[in-house]
Amino acid sequence: MVETAEVVVVGGGIIGCAVTWQLANLLPAGTRIVLLDRGPIAGGTSGSCMGHLMVTPDDAREYAFTHESVRLWRELQEQQGGFDYNPTGALYLADTDEDAAMFPVLQQQFGACGDHADVLDRKQLRELEPGLAADLPGALFYPGDGVVLPMLACGAMLRAARQANPNVVVRPFTAVVGVDCDARGVSAVRTTPATIATRAVVNCCGVYAPELQRTLGGPPLPIVPRAGNLAITGHHVSPVRTQLLEISYLRFAHGAAKVDPTRTDDPGGHAVNMQPQSHGGCLIGSTRQFRGMDRTLNPALLRRSLQRAQRYAPGLAAAPIVRTWVGLRPYSLDKHPLIGPWPAVPGLWVAAGHEGLGISLAPITGRLLAEMFTGRPTTIDATAWLPARFGA
Repeated sequence: MVETAEVVVVGGGIIGCAVTWQLANLLPAGTRIVLLDRGPIAGGTSGSCMGHLMVTPDDAREYAFTHESVRLWRELQEQQGGFDYNPTGALYLADTDEDAAMFPVLQQQFGACGDHADVLDRKQLRELEPGLAADLPGALFYPGDGVVLPMLACGAMLRAARQANPNVVVRPFTAVVGVDCDARGVSAVRTTPATIATRAVVNCCGVYAPELQRTLGGPPLPIVPRAGNLAITGHHVSPVRTQLLEISYLRFAHGAAKVDPTRTDDPGGHAVNMQPQSHGGCLIGSTRQFRGMDRTLNPALLRRSLQRAQRYAPGLAAAPIVRTWVGLRPYSLDKHPLIGPWPAVPGLWVAAGHEGLGISLAPITGRLLAEMFTGRPTTIDATAWLPARFGA
C-alpha cells in the first residue's frame, strides 16, 4: 500500500516545525501532514544556535516581520510553554563614542515604527546591570526582545500541531533521497524506507536546502552556510540578566556580507551577543565566517569573541566555559529569507535562508507559508520574501 500525504515538510529544525504547526492550524483537521528529518528533530542548526527573539526596526517592513513573529512566540508561550521563554529585553551596548551615537538613531527607528526604546546613561545602565564594566558610556534598552531554548521550542510547536491536527506525523531519522515529479509537478517524496505520494513538498532544510533542490534540477537555491562559534558558561555564574548586544552587531550580523559568501577563505568576524540562560549560565556569541560546511571550531575567532564579551561583562573572565561548538546558519545571497512557492516546480515550496534570524522569524515564516498554501491573505505583505525573485 502506497503511503499518501497532502503535504510533506522536509527538515525538522525550527522552521520546519513552525511550518508544520501553522499548516496544522490552517488546514482541515483531517489533513495528513508528514514532517521528515534525516536526523533528530532540532538536530542541525536549531540545536547549535542562540535563541534570540529580536525585533529589528530597520524599516516598516522588517519591523512588521520581526515584531509579529515575536508576538507569535509570546502566544506560543501562553498556549504551550515549556521552552524556557525569557522576556529579557535587549541592551545595545557601546564601547566608543562613535557607537554610542547610534543610540538615538536606533531609538528613532523604533519610534518611527510606533514602538519605543530607552537610552540609558552610565548610571542607569549600572543600575539595570551592575555586572557590566563601569566605564561603558551607556546603552539603549529595548524591552520587546527575548530568549528561548530552540530545541525545546521545536517540541512545543509540534505539540501544538498535534493538538490542532492529530493526523500530523513526525518522522525523525528518515532521510529524503529524492522528490519525484510528473506533468503536474511534485508527485512523491522518496525516503530511505518508503515513498510518500504527495502533491506538495515544503523545503525547510536550512543549510541543506540547496541539496534537496538539486534533486529537482532547475535554478539553484541561493543559500550558503555561514559558520558561528559559540560558548556557554557553567550554571549560576552569569554576570548579566538581560540579553546584551554590541550595537555594532546590527551592522555586522544584519548587514550584507562584505566578502563573497560562496568562497571558503573568509577570515570571519565577530560582534558580542550574550544571552542569560534559565540555569544561570551565559551563552556567548557571535562570530560569522563563510567556509562551506566546515563545522570545525575556530579557536582564534572564538577567543576574540570571548575577549570582547569580557570587555563588557568583566565577570565572564572568571566564569568557567563548559562547552564550545560551531553551528551553520543558512545565508541567503540577498540577505532575506525565501518563503513561498518555487515557481519552477509546481507543488514545491521553500522556507529557508534566514541566517541568524531563524529562531526569531520561525513563527511568522510558518504563518506566512501556511496562509499562502491555503490561499488566505497573508498576515503581512510577504512579497519581499517570495522565492520567485531569484528567477525560479
